[in-house]
Amino acid sequence: MGAEPELSLTADGTSLGVTTLEGHGSVIVALHGFTGDGSTMRPLIERVRGERSAILVDCIGHGISDAPPDEMQYSMTSVVDQVLSLVGQRPVGSVHLIGYSMGGRIALSMAARAPWYFASVTTLSATPGIADPIERARRYEDDRALADRIETEGVEAFCDWWLSLPLFAPMVAALSAEQLERTMAQRRTNTAHGLANSLRGTGTGSMPPLWAMLPALQSPYLALAGALDERFVSLAQQAASAARFGRAVTIAGAGHALHVENPDEVSHLLRGFLEGCDTAAREARPESSL
Repeated sequence: MGAEPELSLTADGTSLGVTTLEGHGSVIVALHGFTGDGSTMRPLIERVRGERSAILVDCIGHGISDAPPDEMQYSMTSVVDQVLSLVGQRPVGSVHLIGYSMGGRIALSMAARAPWYFASVTTLSATPGIADPIERARRYEDDRALADRIETEGVEAFCDWWLSLPLFAPMVAALSAEQLERTMAQRRTNTAHGLANSLRGTGTGSMPPLWAMLPALQSPYLALAGALDERFVSLAQQAASAARFGRAVTIAGAGHALHVENPDEVSHLLRGFLEGCDTAAREARPESSL
């Protein structure tokens, strides 16, 4: 498929795996889910990017990226710094964020840092965090216990268990035997301490909740969720309603991994959304090169 991931040094000294798909005009920054890597977002991005360039990121602790022992490098603040440093000095309104699950939470956290900067933000099966401090503390402890389990049992056993969860049953059913083996092989290439520290630092229990920032978000925001994933349908609707330029869409016949389970509908919606955002940007700034 062309480009392969290469290590890129970020502002805090962490090296992240980055796959660059060449194009022109605006750029897509794609962020994967927990246990994934940039390659897991590539089929979707290839279908929606058109002539745009794209940056597929291996988040810290995943893929070929560094998996350091220091938990602080996995905090949401640090992860946002790392990914933002990959964006470089691109003009305001030229970067589209697309994130799935964990990657969606990172994308929203990036938007919270610079609510006026991005051309658009799209999340797939993502939450803006847990607002209730008691519930968040409980999730924090659960995430840390699960991280300990990864280090005790190893990546292969954990990934087998992870994909056996009901959350991923629609995805497993949608994949052929060959596709399932490929996704399992990809997940098993991660390290136990990388996944564990990612869960400790970037997990839902650790991230600062973002609900209060959504009304200030100036970027168009598309929140997608699969109809079979009822909890995330509700979260998407609530998040989009809170955002000034938010829109929630429920994808029929899909669950948590909606871009895998119903790629046609997801890519159709996302292509139209990105084109609409770029057209609006060109009309607002006719001198722009976008």
